[in-house]
Amino acid sequence: MPTVNRRQLLGHGARALGAGIFGAATLPVRRALAAPSLSGDDLKLVFVFNYGGWDPTRVLADELWNGNVDMERDAQTATAGDLSWVSHPDRPSVDSFFQRYHRRSLILNGVLVPSVAHENCLRLMMTGSTSSERADWPAIVGYTQADAFALPHIVVQGPAFPGYAGSAVTRTGSSGQLEGLLSGGIVDWSDLQTGRPGSLAEARMDAWLERRLAAVSETHASAAMRERAAYYRTAHARGRELKDLASVLDWSGGTDLGSQVDLAIDTLAMGISRCAMLAGSYGWDTHSDNDPAQSSNFESLFGHLVDLMDKLSATPGQGGGSLADETLLVVMSEMGRTPQLNENDGKDHWPYTSVLMCGPRITGDRVVGDFDPYYYGKKVDRATGELSEHGHDLNVEEVGATILLAAGIDPGDHLTGVQGISGVIAG
Repeated sequence: MPTVNRRQLLGHGARALGAGIFGAATLPVRRALAAPSLSGDDLKLVFVFNYGGWDPTRVLADELWNGNVDMERDAQTATAGDLSWVSHPDRPSVDSFFQRYHRRSLILNGVLVPSVAHENCLRLMMTGSTSSERADWPAIVGYTQADAFALPHIVVQGPAFPGYAGSAVTRTGSSGQLEGLLSGGIVDWSDLQTGRPGSLAEARMDAWLERRLAAVSETHASAAMRERAAYYRTAHARGRELKDLASVLDWSGGTDLGSQVDLAIDTLAMGISRCAMLAGSYGWDTHSDNDPAQSSNFESLFGHLVDLMDKLSATPGQGGGSLADETLLVVMSEMGRTPQLNENDGKDHWPYTSVLMCGPRITGDRVVGDFDPYYYGKKVDRATGELSEHGHDLNVEEVGATILLAAGIDPGDHLTGVQGISGVIAG
């Protein structure tokens, strides 16, 4: 197979080359529709998680009116369309992002995370529960179409709680483990001297294994044995697809958000994955010197988000439009920070936070939810997304259910008594 670089794949010849790569495989490549007729089933997702607990009042939650919240000097309210945010001279990338993408952006303010412990909040934000049985939101989305993608949900960096959906989740590995598995180079990592088969011998082994699996499926073996053989056969087909791409994609991903972005876009554009998890900076836990650290982190994060959205917009989608027309971006952290600074000019853990979404299948140019004068979240009407004293808490389960709704999944199949904010789902 000739070596082809990433940008050649994602140019005008991407779909033709992708069809050639996948044509002989047993797993179909997902075909999406271009916006505005994109259905939930065709939605792709990119999650960007920011470890430590960010301070929404520095960007997403405008509390400049609130005397109970310590705000930055020189901060001011900024607007584009019907979207508002907190602007600051040290964060020009924030302004650039919202000025360019406000029509696609939805800010959820006052999101309740019922804990202030990092580990619990991390699991709560991603699954809505502290139970180890729960799968996280991108794992669920990938699992519902596990037969349509070689790697339904790929974790380049960041958290993963696969739960019952573990078969749909693949982590690339912090040291290039996935790339090593695909290339065969991982055998050289061992202290034991191990030879690897040549390409001809490997092809013969693959053919023999396929014949054996087919034989099991066609014999009078037990139902359990046939089921296991079917799962193994699917995994084998995925492996063969991915080995064909070992020299085409850079699977290492890297630890910085910029290199993670490239791998995520490649896997989505080529129909390898439906969901991707990325991680931003790990330095958000600002118990001291909150303002300079948060400001620097937000500036770096939004610089990468601008780059991500620009690349999605420039990459051909699978339905005639761009990949931005088919991909919902979800940006979050596990908790918020207290409304007031402590004696070290830091902010401690707080159970209310904000979430940013950007892309199709949601009503953009909008801020949903709010904080009261004591910096507690206000209730929201599920059907409209408007504030309502008779509404429901905008908690982590409601956020997750809303993501599932956008992806065409009934939240009731995975959550009890949670419906999601249907008022923010675009038709």
